Amino acid sequence: MSQWDDKTRRTRRPRRIEEVSSAEVGFPIAWVLIGALSGLLILGLVGLGVVNILRKQSVVTPTPTAIPGLAPTQAINEPTPQQAGPTPTIPPVVTLEPTATPPPTVTPVPTIPAALAPDVYAKVVGTDTAGLSMRAGPGTNNARTSVAAEGSTVLVLDGPRADENQQEYVWWYVRDDSGNEGWAVQDFLQPTLPPSAQQNGQ
Repeated sequence: MSQWDDKTRRTRRPRRIEEVSSAEVGFPIAWVLIGALSGLLILGLVGLGVVNILRKQSVVTPTPTAIPGLAPTQAINEPTPQQAGPTPTIPPVVTLEPTATPPPTVTPVPTIPAALAPDVYAKVVGTDTAGLSMRAGPGTNNARTSVAAEGSTVLVLDGPRADENQQEYVWWYVRDDSGNEGWAVQDFLQPTLPPSAQQNGQ
């Protein structure tokens, strides 16, 4: 019996040692795995909670993101009914001083000379349409150079000159509008305006 017991003891001891060792080894690993899984689960739940909190905050207060290449637009401030617009200012009335108009230049009116004289124009009158004889000298004995028509205008060049034949005529040296020159009797000459002034007067 003692031998059998020794054998059985020998054979049983290793089994117990293996069982004890296996039990000691397996027990902590299971708990470690369970603890690790529960820790990971807790960390995952905590992470999800933090993410949800951050999402809620981002939804409540969104921060605008700047788009590259676009300038940010300014907010439009709508005027409230209480804010009155600027009152229009009426510009002051400017009174302009009247500009002094210069007086018109008065053109002197030509007057008819009172008597015959050199450089005075004369009108042929009183010849009964026969015309005025223009002679080479101050006398009826001189040759007739031309005849000035009745109503024509002649220019007095020289004079007065007494009659060569001692008659009562007074002679003036004149030029007609055709350029003919000669001596004419004063009785048929009447002072008048120049031809240009006569045309303007008409």
